[in-house]
Amino acid sequence: MKRWLSLVLLLAVALLLVWAGYQGYARLRALEGQVAALEDRVQAQEQALKALGDRVAKLEQEVFKAPSPPLSLPEVPKAPSAPAWPYAVGVVVVAVLLFFLLQLLRGNRGKEGSEEQGSLGQENHEASRMENEGAPPRKG
Repeated sequence: MKRWLSLVLLLAVALLLVWAGYQGYARLRALEGQVAALEDRVQAQEQALKALGDRVAKLEQEVFKAPSPPLSLPEVPKAPSAPAWPYAVGVVVVAVLLFFLLQLLRGNRGKEGSEEQGSLGQENHEASRMENEGAPPRKG
């Protein structure tokens, strides 16, 4: 019986190995089918790219053969300019203010000069009167 049991056990292991081998072989065939399908897709895409490349080359030839207008830069739009009247008014206002400032300074200087001349003239007048009355002449 031991022999019979070992034979059944050996047969079960063999069947298990055959089944595992078949499953591996089936998966390998499925993967080979997927690889073949992918290769076909890549080949079809290569052909499509070649066809597109040929079309692009034909279009480039047509474009370069066709006359085209010369390239030129677009016209630059003119920038809006600021009005000039505020500057002119500013210059006139500054000129008028400078004129009044100079008149004011000239007027103050004239008053100071007349006061100095008046006081010097008065001193000279007194000195000459004193000299006329017999006083000794003043030094300096």
